[in-house]
This record gives sequence, structure tokens and C-alpha cells, in this order.
Amino acid sequence: MELDPPIQEQRKERHVVRFYDQDEQLLEEVAEFLDVPLRSGGVSIVIATKEHIAILRRSLAGFGTSANQGPWTMGKLVVLEAELVLDQFMVNDWPDPELFNLSVGTIVRDACHNGRLVHAFGEMVAILCDRGLYEAAIRLEQLWNELQKRFDFLLFCAYPWSVFTSRELLTKFQQVCRVHDHARSNAHGREEAGDVRTLELEQNNRILQSELTRALDAVHTLRHREQELADFVNNAAEGLHRVGSDGTIVWANKAELAMLGYRWEEYVGHHIAEFHVDQELIATILLRLQAGETICDQPAQLLCRSGATKHVLIHSNAYFVDGKLRYTRCFTRDATERMLLQQAYREREDLLSEMTSMNRAKDEFLAMLAHELRNPLAPITAAARTLLSADSDAVRVREVASVVERQAAHLAILLDDLLDVARVTRGQINMVHEPVDLNDVLAAAIEQVTPLFERLSHSLSATATPRQVWVCGDQKRLVQIITNLLTNAAKYTPPGGRIAVRLSVVLREVELVVTDNGIGMAPELVGRVFELFIQGARTSNRSEGGLGVGLALVRRLLHAHGGTIRAESAGPGKGSRFTVKLPILEQHVEQALEVSGDGQHAVGETAGLRVLIVDDNVDAARMLGMLLETAGHRVVLAHTAAEAFQVATNEGPNVCLLDIGLPDMDGRELASRLRQTPAVADAQLIAVSGYGQAEDKRTSLAAGFDHHVVKPVNSEELLALMNRGRAPTQDTVRPQ
Repeated sequence: MELDPPIQEQRKERHVVRFYDQDEQLLEEVAEFLDVPLRSGGVSIVIATKEHIAILRRSLAGFGTSANQGPWTMGKLVVLEAELVLDQFMVNDWPDPELFNLSVGTIVRDACHNGRLVHAFGEMVAILCDRGLYEAAIRLEQLWNELQKRFDFLLFCAYPWSVFTSRELLTKFQQVCRVHDHARSNAHGREEAGDVRTLELEQNNRILQSELTRALDAVHTLRHREQELADFVNNAAEGLHRVGSDGTIVWANKAELAMLGYRWEEYVGHHIAEFHVDQELIATILLRLQAGETICDQPAQLLCRSGATKHVLIHSNAYFVDGKLRYTRCFTRDATERMLLQQAYREREDLLSEMTSMNRAKDEFLAMLAHELRNPLAPITAAARTLLSADSDAVRVREVASVVERQAAHLAILLDDLLDVARVTRGQINMVHEPVDLNDVLAAAIEQVTPLFERLSHSLSATATPRQVWVCGDQKRLVQIITNLLTNAAKYTPPGGRIAVRLSVVLREVELVVTDNGIGMAPELVGRVFELFIQGARTSNRSEGGLGVGLALVRRLLHAHGGTIRAESAGPGKGSRFTVKLPILEQHVEQALEVSGDGQHAVGETAGLRVLIVDDNVDAARMLGMLLETAGHRVVLAHTAAEAFQVATNEGPNVCLLDIGLPDMDGRELASRLRQTPAVADAQLIAVSGYGQAEDKRTSLAAGFDHHVVKPVNSEELLALMNRGRAPTQDTVRPQ
């Protein structure tokens, strides 16, 4: 459509729009538009921003029109803030027709009363466009047009070019133009009009200029950022380098060169593999990067210019163009201090673990030592009490003396083991190195362990060589080595087990193998079984003593003889195998020797108060029985849980003294079963144990015992407990 001449000249140009850049140029034109009705007694309506209202008031005053509507002014000026007027009819960002007519329509109707000349200037549409509500602005223009159909007034609208700055808004611009009678821009003077196509071209020109400006700004910003990025990576604290597709280093920053000590020309242009210690590792890294993988926290060692090795962590990824590798980017972090810290931490953890294990082994050893010392002390103490009340009974005195002698010998063996380990560890043990026949040594060792094997009903199969096998060593210590191995096998094999010892010649060494079908060892124990005070899991039903020093002493004595020892086990419950090797003086063939024996525990009875004593230590049971017989009680002895259960059922004892460590059943389990037996349900149950820690006592009381007595027993307090019978309180007796 063609646009008409200026609105003040022809009334048919009722709806005018101006696109502008500068506020001053626009407001000067608007002021002239408003001044016409004011001078002729009409009405001028201003709906604009607060800033523009202030400027228009000053401009109208300059034209000779009083801003306060002086008496000489024939017309009327109506001024409204655009934001406040919009709030009156906008609902959810859309102009409501009824509210628009109620607010703006009422003002226009009153102004047009009596046919007065009315000019209106509005900026509400520009505000809506500035908010991005272009459709709402166009709808508001349509509402103005509908209002003009009802009332005769001229409308002047203004849009800043800044609200139509992109090609996407060209359609909106065209729609705005089409809802007006007349449109012009800064390119046209006040007396000049243009068609819509001209305005569109002008808008396109402005858009192109705006885009060009933004593009130039973007180029400048990009260059600036590239400079900043280049400066950043070149001066970064982390080492950075770039490697070409053929593995050649094409760039490195200052930190990378400083970390390794190279100059630019000594590093850049060389293959990356030249600086790696592990050639296989760098080859793998390059292959992974060529496959598109990302490398993270990869430990590596790089060669420095000084010849030193630097521990680093590598982070790297690859850049591809059209599926082809162009280069890889690598971050190199100095990890030397980190590696040293990790190594120190590992060493600290290993040391802490070792110290914790040693401390635990020490605690277990001390508890075991207390137990082993209490066991012989118990019968010795009971024997002493018996001697005090035995008067001139010579038979009983001799019997008691033999018990004391045996238990004292047991104590001597314990002390000898401890002293031997201490001497060997400090290198203070004296040994006589002379030719010794290992067949004689084996026979002597078997002789020493036979009583133990008989007591436990073990079968021992021994195989020796048919002729003498000479080694250089101390016969006493060699016997001690084999004795300790056989004793260890016996202790960790359930009663009735099978143990074998075989002596043979292998090349220029003599080999001694001890095997058993006992409880076996877990893998972690196999590796530590020769350490001092290390034993298998301690259970309360292991009746044989020991301090956990036997195998440690064996290894130390073998080393002193130039020999070795190895432990093997298929696992818990699958037996163990110990192999000893010693250098020989002559070679011999094997011969077999089989030794076996059976043992049987003795049980004694006496009359008196019905007391059942259950202890696998025969001497301890007999001495305690004698003590109680002297006090007038009738005592029955049992040395296994099965035997105790049968005796208790038949005899119905009033008091049961139960050892915790029994060979066939835990004493606490026996107590629980006795409690369920009618004949013993109301009997007084007293635990007798070499273990006296608080946890041991709590466990006994929880199992159904009335009291927990620690060996050696304090006879007066024990007798007092028995005389009281079962009490509501649970007591313990202190060892004497």
C-alpha cells in the first residue's frame, strides 16, 4: 500500500506509525503532533513512558503551551503512564478487549465529546515488543483500529528500530506496518512517505548492519579468547603437550618442558616413545588413543634430561577429522610426590598391620601362657592341700609326689621352649656340629612322643632309610626338631588320627616329611605358621597344651643346620604336611618302621558327697578329687564329655566341676546338655578353666554354669561355693 502525506495535513491518515533510532527526533515530532489540538481547543492524549512524558511536557511548554493547562490554553492535555495503563487491560500477557474499552476506550470517548479534535500518542505497543510480546502488540494495534471505527481521533504510534533486529522478526515488522494507515522511518522526512517495501528494505539493511557488527565483535572476541587460551595453556601449572598421528610431539607448554628439563628443540619434534621408560606401555597408550579411547590417571615413568626418572599421571584423548586421527592432547601431572606418599602409606599400613598382628599374637600368647601355666599349677596346688591333710598315709603321699613331679616336668618343658626361642633368636644357643645318623634321631623323637600319641589314640606310621643317613648337626637339637613336628601334628589332629613320618634321600639332601589328617590350615595361616606365637584358631576343646613357639623354634634350629622347612595344607579340615630338607653326608635308600600305640584314661571313684569332676588332665582331676575326698565328699571322675554325660545320668551328682577345654565337646555345651537332663537339672554346675578373662566368665555363666572358677583353684572358696549350693547370684572364684 502507499502511505499518505503527513497526518496533520489530511484527516484520512488516522493511524500513523514511526520507526526511530533517536528519542529526541521522535519526541520533537510527537510534540508538534500534540500541540495542534491544544491550540485549537481540542484534546491531546499521551500514553508513554515516564521519561518520555517528562520530555514532552518540557517541549510543549517551549511551544507556548502550559504544562499546567494555563487559562490561555484552549485545549486539554491527558497524560498517562503506559506501564500503568497496560496493567489495566493485559490478562496473561494478552490485551483483553473489554478491559481495553473500559480503560482506554472511556478516555477516548470523553475526549471526542462534542466533536473536538483529538490526537493520541501511544507507546504501549513498543513496550510489549520490548517484552517479546509481538503478537500482543499487533492485537493491541487492532483494538486501536476498532476504537477508531467508533470515535474520530488521530493515533500516533512509535517503535524503536531496536525491537526488529533479526530476520526472524521480519514478518512481525510487516504485520505492524499493515495495521497502520501511514508508516515512515528516519530515512523519510516529516513530509515524506514511503511504501512498505521501502521500509522492509531499510529494515533488512539495518539487520545486515547489525549482523555485521555482531560478526566483527565475535571475530574480535574470538581472537581475544584465542590469545587468552594460548596464554593459559602455555603458562598452565600442569604439563601439556600435543602429539601428532605418527607419535611425534608437535607442541609442549612451559610446565611440561620445565618438569622434564628439556629445551623446546630437545623435546618438540621427537617421538613421544623416546621419553617413556616403559616402551610397551606407551605403545599400548598410542593404540588406545588411535581407537578413540580416553586415557585417565595412567601411571607412567618419563625420562628427564638429567637422566632421572619422573613418575607421572597421564590424561589424554584424541582429535579426529573425518574419522582420521589428527593429534592427541595430553596432560602430564608430576606424581613423584604422590607416589612417594602412596609408598609411605602402604609401608605404614603394612607396618601397622604387622604390628597389629604381632600385638594380637602377643595377647593370644599371654592368654595361652597363663592357661598353660595354670594347668600344671592346679594339680600341684591341689597336691599341696592334700599333703597337708594326708597325715601319715604313705601311699597317698607317694601318689601325690608323682603328680607334682610330672607337672613340674611339664612346666620345665614350657620354660625350656621359651628359653630356646630366645637363645636362637639372639644367636646365643650353643650347638655341637658332628656326624649324626638321622635314623637314630627319628627313633629317639618317636620314643619321646609315643606317650602323647598313646594318650590321644593316634596311629603313627614311620618310614626310615635301610642304612645310615649322616648329616652334620647337634643330635639333641635334631631330635627336638622332629619331636616338635610330631607333637604339633598330634595336637592339631582329633583323637584317633593318622600321622606319618617318612625319611628319604633326594639327590644330595635328606628329606623328612610329616603328614597328618588333622584340622589343616587356612591359606593365610600357612604363610605365617613359622612366626613366633602364631597358632591355629584357638578353640576351648583343644586339650593339648602349647605356646605357639614350637614351629618357630624348628625353623630357627633348621636354619642353624643349613636346612629348610615348608608347610602345606589343602585347607581347613584337610590335614597338613611339613617337609624338612637337610644336606647329607651320604646317600641311602628307604626302609619302613611302623610304631603305634593305644592309651586309655583311668577313672577312680570314692565315696562321699556326690561330686562329678570332668577334666581331660588326669593329674589335675585326681588331685582335685583327692582334695574334695579329704573334705568328705564322694567324687566321681570323668575325662571326656561323653563319659561325663553317662556318669552324671547314672550317679545324679549334686555338684559338677567341668573343665571348659574337653577333647570331644566344649565344656559349655556339656553344661547346657546337663541342664536338660532330669538327673542333673538341679545340680550346681561350676566351670573350671585356665581362661579367666571377663569374656570367658560371661560366656560360662550364659551357658548355664552357676560359677566360673579359674585354675589353680582356691580350695577354701571352692568348698564354700559347694556348701552354699545353687545361689541366685553367680560368683567367680579367684585363683590362688
